[in-house]
Amino acid sequence: MKSTPARHPEFQTNEPGAISKNAPSPSSGMSGLVLAGGHSRRMGQPKSLLQYQAKPQYQHLADLLSGFCAQVFISCRAEQRGLFEGCTTILDSPVYGDIGPLNGVLSAFDQDKNSAWFVVGCDYPLLEKSDLEQLVQARNPDCLATVFSNPETQFPEPLIGIYEAEAGPLLREWLQLGNESIRRFLERQEVQKIIPLHTECLRSVDTPEEFQHIKSKC
Repeated sequence: MKSTPARHPEFQTNEPGAISKNAPSPSSGMSGLVLAGGHSRRMGQPKSLLQYQAKPQYQHLADLLSGFCAQVFISCRAEQRGLFEGCTTILDSPVYGDIGPLNGVLSAFDQDKNSAWFVVGCDYPLLEKSDLEQLVQARNPDCLATVFSNPETQFPEPLIGIYEAEAGPLLREWLQLGNESIRRFLERQEVQKIIPLHTECLRSVDTPEEFQHIKSKC
């Protein structure tokens, strides 16, 4: 396939608490997507079903997103559908194969190519409503995505962010060129990056030991 040139990297990083002035209605046209389709091999059980609060993690995150999005979907593999009864699911498309969270994001855009998608992975138990609100307030629709910048690594955090509708076709092209990393995609595009006020929200939990440690603090 003939590819279009990558957009020049133009990372826009706000200082903590900075708010973009470009978005007249920060939550307009957004749908929520909880990424729950991971294999959780190191955890040994679905991370989406772990309970840090009084409810499973996928439901906790869906409730957080519902405050900013008109509708919220659970992204999962076909064989996981029964785990999320009562929720509206978007199944990973077999067309894309086993490519991790990129399948979930592309499948969401396949369902609604005109919506912006507020994507949250199930790996982040310390994520709070105020963290999502910071992203919404900083949203820049002129960029392909608005995501947190990890202050330790300086990398964009791909699984907590708002992806504008224009990102869908470019993500699909990215995969067709043989790439599967959403983070590397974001590094090559015009992205609004912000430093989280609450840096603990970026802490990912992947093992039983980490789960027990975090749960003891919740």
